[in-house]
Amino acid sequence: MPVKEVVFTVKLPIRSVWAFMIDRREVGCLFPGCKGVKILNDLDSIWTIKMSLGPFTRTIEMQAHTTELDEHKRMAWTATHEHLLTSGTVTFRKISEDETEVTYHLEGHVNGHFSFLQDMVVAEKLGEVTRGFMKAIKERLEYRADQEPKES
Repeated sequence: MPVKEVVFTVKLPIRSVWAFMIDRREVGCLFPGCKGVKILNDLDSIWTIKMSLGPFTRTIEMQAHTTELDEHKRMAWTATHEHLLTSGTVTFRKISEDETEVTYHLEGHVNGHFSFLQDMVVAEKLGEVTRGFMKAIKERLEYRADQEPKES
């Protein structure tokens, strides 16, 4: 199963980073190709994503389920669509009162015939999506950090 991981720090308290990251609509709008997130309940949602692999483009609906929420420490989920299975975690580490380290870990796997060959393509796409998603999240968090009032 292809795996990608990105680690970054942001100058925000862990509680602010956590509050942002558990907002599936806010985070979802930053996912590359995401056209919308429909919240079903506290743990389940449907993400509509336009995906492109080479010359092929397709819009799919991923059924997402939150499997773990350990406040200010870790969140985990799975997301599935027909022959595509993904899972991920985000862990949070307090560096200081106003700085947090975020580790984003994503796995993806294709089921069915020739899944080994398809996994090679997924691995390439997973890296591209993970880097783009984390770059967008880091930028949004940094923007929020700039907007928060500074204590004197």
